[in-house]
Amino acid sequence: MNLNKIFKLIGLGFIIWLIPTLATLLVSYLEVLNYYDIVSSVSIAVTVIALTYLYFRDINENYLKEGIICGVVWLVISIILDIVLIFLGINKVTLMQYLTDITPIYIVIPVITIGLGLYRGQMTEEN
Repeated sequence: MNLNKIFKLIGLGFIIWLIPTLATLLVSYLEVLNYYDIVSSVSIAVTVIALTYLYFRDINENYLKEGIICGVVWLVISIILDIVLIFLGINKVTLMQYLTDITPIYIVIPVITIGLGLYRGQMTEEN
């Protein structure tokens, strides 16, 4: 894996964390917490789908492998950055609340990247 690809993977992972985080912080700020789960889930899914598409534009082989790597890296980046926010006191949930309430939502990240990797690989085989 070349250095540009690694930077792209990490940069996109940061964006995948940033957009849903800003969206959920806005929901918290506006005090419409009953929409928190919906905003969080939808913003993560839409962001991951869009950025997985961008990531795969430059991939020409090993789609499943790339989907797995991409999903795991982005999942780890999101969890680490969230935990940093918890320890800094910016995110007001406890670590246990985070692990039980928020991290399960992140499972959609590798599900989408692996799914799109499988799809892209299948489409390549048919051509």
